[in-house]
Amino acid sequence: MFRKSFWYLGKFLNFLWASAALFFHFIFHPKQFKDFLFLVFSDINESHQMIYGRLKNFEETPFFKQLSSHLIFAQSNLLNRDFKVTRSMETHFLATLVKELKPSAIFEIGTYNGFTALHLAVNSPDHCRVYTLDLPPDYNAKHMRNVSYDDMLVIELSQRTVHQRFYKDHPLAGKITELYGDSYGFDFSSYYGKIDIVFIDGNHSFAYVKKDTENAFKMLSERGVIVWHDFDYIIHKDVFSYLNLLAQKYPIYSVPGTRFAVYLK
Repeated sequence: MFRKSFWYLGKFLNFLWASAALFFHFIFHPKQFKDFLFLVFSDINESHQMIYGRLKNFEETPFFKQLSSHLIFAQSNLLNRDFKVTRSMETHFLATLVKELKPSAIFEIGTYNGFTALHLAVNSPDHCRVYTLDLPPDYNAKHMRNVSYDDMLVIELSQRTVHQRFYKDHPLAGKITELYGDSYGFDFSSYYGKIDIVFIDGNHSFAYVKKDTENAFKMLSERGVIVWHDFDYIIHKDVFSYLNLLAQKYPIYSVPGTRFAVYLK
């Protein structure tokens, strides 16, 4: 008993020393303090979504048991990640999902720099088509409904880098079809019933997430899956609120360690 208590006391003293050392370090390195706060913020955000979200836990589904029953060697890139898009864990989860489901068609709403679209192409079968929808390069985002500050930043970056997307000049670029338009008024009818995976990461306002989701359900094939990005309360409260409501009607699951929500039949 004494040995155990002594061990815990030693670890607690290490914790106090590390905390004090970081405090003085951050006084002289404010940028690193900002990065540290982002990590703390992320942990709080993800803990909140798991505790107060109404979505079920993805790890309790039969599909998770299927995924974890064998080794899946999906391909995902770590060094070129962009935290404004998806985190490494999120990118790898999406790659693993595609690798396992072997879809014939994928539809992404929100292209940005094409990092995710390329992962969808790399991990899907050769015959798979990846459709990715984004705003036209000359689109005036002021005409959109309820554009948040962070959405506006992504729109501006996307329009400036539209010709520098990750899949440009990549050997698998031919699998990717670029589409342009405002998803709120886009005509999805030609894709109804044909898409195996829909990835929603466009405008994060309640109206857009609702509209994109309604179109996603219409596009789903019989074995279709929907993945939403940014299921979190602090930054994307509208996504959090809408999916909590939708989970009362459909089986939607929160993926631990990510900001993903997944619809599985």
